[in-house]
Amino acid sequence: MSEEVKERTLAAKLAEAMATIGPVNKDGKNSFQNYQFQSEAAIKTAVKKAISAVGIVIIPEYEVIKQDDKKSEKGKMSHFVDVMGTFTITDGIDSITGSMPGSGQDTGDKAMQKACTSAQKYFYKQLFNITDQDEDPDGDNSEPMKATQPKEQGYSLANARQIAMINEGLNLMNASKNNSGNAARNYYLKQYRIDNVNQLSKEQAEAVIGVINEKISEYSNQEANRQASPQATFDNAFDQ
Repeated sequence: MSEEVKERTLAAKLAEAMATIGPVNKDGKNSFQNYQFQSEAAIKTAVKKAISAVGIVIIPEYEVIKQDDKKSEKGKMSHFVDVMGTFTITDGIDSITGSMPGSGQDTGDKAMQKACTSAQKYFYKQLFNITDQDEDPDGDNSEPMKATQPKEQGYSLANARQIAMINEGLNLMNASKNNSGNAARNYYLKQYRIDNVNQLSKEQAEAVIGVINEKISEYSNQEANRQASPQATFDNAFDQ
């Protein structure tokens, strides 16, 4: 008598795919800000190979949350886009849906694509726990690791208002001084060993907001010395 072959669950297939991906090297380099990163191509290549082997597809869908244009102090216009990516994971039998926000900035017409790419890249990283081979938890000061401490030890994630203030503040920094907000974001992601600002604790978020507020005020004061009307500060940006 032949035994019936039982189909593996979608969760089991995801776990198998996760186990085969392993670390992904930092193959990209930002020469301007002098840091290395895992490129979109490297992440997608690793994920595509793993999910194809177990019969899974991931279907993305994006909703634009916000988009606007801001002019830098040099008069250069930048377009900013925030999206919410929804990703349907399916093996043709069962489905799981997840989401991840993404932000993009460009002086041309690629801000939308960058926002969608950001959402997809970090969704893949979170879903499959993709790390890089350079990570060594014992090789750095323990202070930045607070962001990964469990909630049982008093860790509490930043709330939606804090995250919105940080993202808006970083956008204002970019508008006030070209690329300064992006540089600040990358600094904090590295400092706290996180993939996006949503993983900050409430205390860390408050500290980040304070620094961003100081920078926006500083840039606004500099602009006020050159023009009759200063730019909006981080504090009053949410009064509208």
